[in-house]
Amino acid sequence: MFVLLVLGIELAILFGIFMFLNTNLLSTMFFGSVGFILVAFITGSKGDAISKGGQLAVFESLGGAYKPEHEQASLRVGPFLLGSILCFILYVILEVLL
Repeated sequence: MFVLLVLGIELAILFGIFMFLNTNLLSTMFFGSVGFILVAFITGSKGDAISKGGQLAVFESLGGAYKPEHEQASLRVGPFLLGSILCFILYVILEVLL
């Protein structure tokens, strides 16, 4: 249910950009869905260079020594990522039909 809510919000944002900026709907959907997927991928991953840099900044700001954690990189597949992927699939369907 939450995935469909995320998909609806993403489509509403992309359709609003399409109407407000008077752009091509399909190109707006492509770039918007790819952007949403990248943001969802970055926010759903852990153990990568971005989170390690954040851990380093926290330890340095607290005056402690940085000891790297030995964890594998993983990706949490949540509603935001699934909704973004569904938005891209909807773009592909519209591209084929139109």
